[in-house]
Amino acid sequence: MSDSILFKPAKIGAWDVNNRVVMAPMSRFRADAKTWVPADYAAEYYGQRNTCGILITEATQMSPDAVGYPRSPGIYSDEQTAVWKKIVSAIHEGGAKAVVQLWHTGRISHPENRPEKDVPFAPSAVAPQNMQMITDEHGMVDFETPREMTQDDIDYVVESFAKASANAKAAGFDGVEIHAANGYLIDQFCASNTNLRTDGYGGTVENRMRFLREVIESVATVYDKGNIGVRFSPYGTFDDIHEEDPVGMFEAQLKTAEATGIGYVHVIRPEVTGDNDTAEPFEHADIIGLTRKHYSGVVIAAGQYTSESATAEISEGRADLVAFGRPFVANPDLIKRMQNGTPLAELNRDTLYIPGKVGYIDYPAA
Repeated sequence: MSDSILFKPAKIGAWDVNNRVVMAPMSRFRADAKTWVPADYAAEYYGQRNTCGILITEATQMSPDAVGYPRSPGIYSDEQTAVWKKIVSAIHEGGAKAVVQLWHTGRISHPENRPEKDVPFAPSAVAPQNMQMITDEHGMVDFETPREMTQDDIDYVVESFAKASANAKAAGFDGVEIHAANGYLIDQFCASNTNLRTDGYGGTVENRMRFLREVIESVATVYDKGNIGVRFSPYGTFDDIHEEDPVGMFEAQLKTAEATGIGYVHVIRPEVTGDNDTAEPFEHADIIGLTRKHYSGVVIAAGQYTSESATAEISEGRADLVAFGRPFVANPDLIKRMQNGTPLAELNRDTLYIPGKVGYIDYPAA
């Protein structure tokens, strides 16, 4: 596989990359439990994996109220930004482009996890069904019904994306990925079961895209649009998203990305939902084919790819880059292993989200 197009340098959109492999964003929950500052050893973790073409960080809160889970990092304070600067330097040392994924969790939160201990807000007052939220103090707890966002709330979040983007630029990030997947706030605005609004942000699928469009335009006040991406999870049901017309919603998301002129879209195939593989295959549209049909920019494909299937996807012109997630956790030298055909190390799922260095920076190279 060493001569695969997957491993060759290329000019992709706004960036020259040393290969077409992307490290996908993966939450690891090692940040400080009170300040949401990334762990002081996070730079080592990212530095171990810095030989990919583009490295996208774990989902990162763009404001204090965006917090959903314990120990997830933020980039809204000076202290947080200073640590991210060290992380970016470690990423750049291996030649990878550094991209921060910005998120707001919306209703996927709990007062116990939030700085102000307040009830989270969402597009509509609809609580997640048949789910619980993890907390450090009391373990799994029931979700509370979120507060419906006012126009002031919406304006505040949109503006906060720009402020976080300014911090990302100060930290040296090459770009920003907007998290519009997996049932978090932007996905909640897009989906019909979580957006019951009757104003200009709800009702028609076009109206449900308005919040996404405003967030993109906000980030674009800081970064050139070519350095901005959005991640989507069509057909995804993670975090109790149940869209009545998944193809229609995805096409609307792609058309929004196209109209705003952003540099790339990052699409998760339905073979993966959240941090799990889909238990049983189901019939769905050709997600990557739909992406090419409705979007003319750079396409990053994700979801249960191997080096062989990734090579085929790129060679056939369906995707420009392919993202790998969990394989990067257990294999910091994933690029070299795939090039040489070396078997991949097995992931220990028990250490994915626990605090500390174990299962984080102690996976050895081959």
